[in-house]
Amino acid sequence: MPAAAMTPALRTVFVMACLGAPSSVLTRALKVNGQARHMVSDCDSMQAAGVSSDWGRMQRQAASALCAMPLHRMYMESWVDPRFLGNYRKTYGRDGWIEEAWVNYFKAMPNSIDFMRLTDGLIESIHRFSSRPIVLVNFGAADAHFDPERFPRLVLLQARDVSKLGVSFNFNKFQAALLSKVKVGVSLDSDMMMATPMADSLFTRSREEITEAYPYPMLPVHFLDRDPVNLKDYDGTGNYLVYQCAGCPKPTMRWGQAQPTWTFWSLPFLGRWQASKLNSSLRQGVDTANIGEDEDLLNVALWTEGASKQWCMWQPGGVGFVSDNLYSEYSPGMYGEYPPGPLFNADRSRYLKGTPIAYYFGHAEKTPKKVEAALSFLESMKSKPVPKVYFYDEKFYTEFTELAKANPEVPHLCIL
Repeated sequence: MPAAAMTPALRTVFVMACLGAPSSVLTRALKVNGQARHMVSDCDSMQAAGVSSDWGRMQRQAASALCAMPLHRMYMESWVDPRFLGNYRKTYGRDGWIEEAWVNYFKAMPNSIDFMRLTDGLIESIHRFSSRPIVLVNFGAADAHFDPERFPRLVLLQARDVSKLGVSFNFNKFQAALLSKVKVGVSLDSDMMMATPMADSLFTRSREEITEAYPYPMLPVHFLDRDPVNLKDYDGTGNYLVYQCAGCPKPTMRWGQAQPTWTFWSLPFLGRWQASKLNSSLRQGVDTANIGEDEDLLNVALWTEGASKQWCMWQPGGVGFVSDNLYSEYSPGMYGEYPPGPLFNADRSRYLKGTPIAYYFGHAEKTPKKVEAALSFLESMKSKPVPKVYFYDEKFYTEFTELAKANPEVPHLCIL
């Protein structure tokens, strides 16, 4: 199908990228193992990106350091899984980009049955509750076996696994954002489940907050407090785990969880820090060789560059909250999976009353049957009144603006 015949669109999609597939020009193909593959990204196309669009210009900046090393160029390629070419053509625009999408990175392996069931549950929840597509980037060689007809808003990409360069597999999260060509994206893990359509507001809010003037990705608040300044108050219990590293700056905000949202303005930030990590080099005094995980690097990089914005928590642990807290309106400090107490996830320097919560997604659920049960419960509640999604200081709220008005300290800590 020629690009000119495609439906022009500001397409919104949830992108799960499998590294190794599509390029920015819809008609462009690459021979891989003797078969033609439709490319999404590669160094040649990214470095040749025109300056007529801000997103093309930002991707070119992001690719400059990563593509400068011959060894890294192959890892900057992504292509479309052939079975998903129809979904790709329906969701990507004529410029080869998606307007908005959820983006997931994963590695399909023959025996990872539970992991693939969790990923299936994530895709299912997106199709039930979101209006956006999802892009899955597969960094493995095995077939993921997802059905493009069952999941019409799923685009499956392929790419190469950067852990072969000696870093954690989780740095493929950076790659998925850089290679999927999503203008406004939200990174999700396979052990997550969407619980409410209100989560789609993350796209609009990301456009509003992540701009040319403030180009940094935004992370949701973590349940852990990791600020060294609070070590003196730690008594061996609670939600504290200190983080310290050589050359790391003073935290500019509380530790965030590695579910970044970004706009195309963020791509150079992701590119320069990923390039430093893959090269094990210093950046602004930070020795990236000693930073082991994607979440650590995201936090340290944001502090280093003086970032100051973070989302309130929108990804509580597990999926039991849908019945235990969300529809029952029980405080997570009264009844939940994490340490109880009236000041949920509080710390001594910022979140003195605990962290505000938006029950958008469950996170870190490792049991597929629990995800299936949670989705069944949500299906059974469709005829019930819409629950109050926002919680803070022992009270539930219908809107975040209502929560913020009642608790004026909150917008100085986190936003939604």
